[in-house]
Amino acid sequence: MNPVLLLAVRALVGGALVVVFALVGEVVKPKRFAGVFGAAPSVALANLAIIAAVEGTPKALHETRGMIAGGVAMVLACAVAIWSVRRFGALRGTAVMCGAWLVVAVVAKVAFYR
Repeated sequence: MNPVLLLAVRALVGGALVVVFALVGEVVKPKRFAGVFGAAPSVALANLAIIAAVEGTPKALHETRGMIAGGVAMVLACAVAIWSVRRFGALRGTAVMCGAWLVVAVVAKVAFYR
């Protein structure tokens, strides 16, 4: 498939899903969860659907594992950030959080791609 056409399809499908997830975010209570439904899930689903359609399920499975590894790393990095910023201040706490994210992301990647 033409790379420019593929990029255009990804943009259209991703944009449409962003709108759908934003509408879901408007309906859920409390409103602080609205951002969760904004961009990341819709763009990930759009990307995954297009990869599955164009390149097949083995490539989509590979991408899904990467998304899971990234999600796990982000959740654990956020938990470390809460603790480290309170303990060390903003600059050092952020450095600790980035290091934790990197370690968890590398370990998750190795675990998922064996």
